[in-house]
Amino acid sequence: MSVEQNVAICNRFVEEGLNQGNILAVADQLALPDLQLEAPGIPTAEGHATGFDIFKQFVSMFTGAFPDLKCTLPYTIAEDDIVAMDIAYSGTHAKQFGPFPATNNFVEGGELWYVKFRDGKMAHIRICEYGTPLAAMIS
Repeated sequence: MSVEQNVAICNRFVEEGLNQGNILAVADQLALPDLQLEAPGIPTAEGHATGFDIFKQFVSMFTGAFPDLKCTLPYTIAEDDIVAMDIAYSGTHAKQFGPFPATNNFVEGGELWYVKFRDGKMAHIRICEYGTPLAAMIS
């Protein structure tokens, strides 16, 4: 796949998966079933073994907890089969998110996602939080 196609997949993930809360409908089209996921709170072995399932579960939990979630991509850099994207998010913590009950606080934050592609789909995702971690904003 071309760099442009990989960026388009990342844009689609943000728009459909996050902003529209539709990750379960599009995950199979965007990510490989053997997706490897590295993210805060996910042990590396678990992220390598069941990354695709964790990815779908986490995104669904995130979009469900912040029903007015709005994500943008202020910066995207791509080369070969890697896309680095800065995902800025904002929304109201209106429902349970993991161990955190709803606070009804409006939060803004961001994450850096490094996505490696294989066969036209996301194959490996590394998520790095920056600024104040989400858990600290809602706890």
